[in-house]
Amino acid sequence: MLILVKFDDFLSYQERFNTTYLDKSNNYQIWAKSKSFLLNDFKPLYEMYDGKKTDYTISKTNSDYLILFKSNSNTEYIFELKKEPNNNIYHLSFSINNRNIEEYEKLIELNESNEVFSRLSYILKDLNHKLNISEYCIGATGNKKKDRIYQYMMKFVSNWEKRNTKIYDLGWALYFNL
Repeated sequence: MLILVKFDDFLSYQERFNTTYLDKSNNYQIWAKSKSFLLNDFKPLYEMYDGKKTDYTISKTNSDYLILFKSNSNTEYIFELKKEPNNNIYHLSFSINNRNIEEYEKLIELNESNEVFSRLSYILKDLNHKLNISEYCIGATGNKKKDRIYQYMMKFVSNWEKRNTKIYDLGWALYFNL
């Protein structure tokens, strides 16, 4: 699976690890459009990542946060930030609220992923300042539909790094700062 990243991040990763693969055995590879293409009057659309002002509720349990928000279609989403022990890193997960396993893919079928990502971006940026979070993490699951979020996120995130971790099925995750 190709994960679209910033051109400079692509060069930096390739230079550092001498490969474009995040996980060769599972075929996860970073990719970037050429810089000449990016500089040829191409103006990328950042609206989704600028964030859409969103009303949300937040509750805290120990060090973890549970956030609820609604989309324009009145679908309620749940967004969780789970703190890693002994540091200030939070793991991200989100889905439709009150769903069961069979309904997980419903998120994609609602055709509101751009809106949801925009709302998540707003919430993360808002909370980042309030909670003083130093780093975020999103882990690869091996489920291509779930992992496609990387194609959208990593292009617009700075300071990301692949790290090995036993927390996720594939044994690695992407850590990043806002």
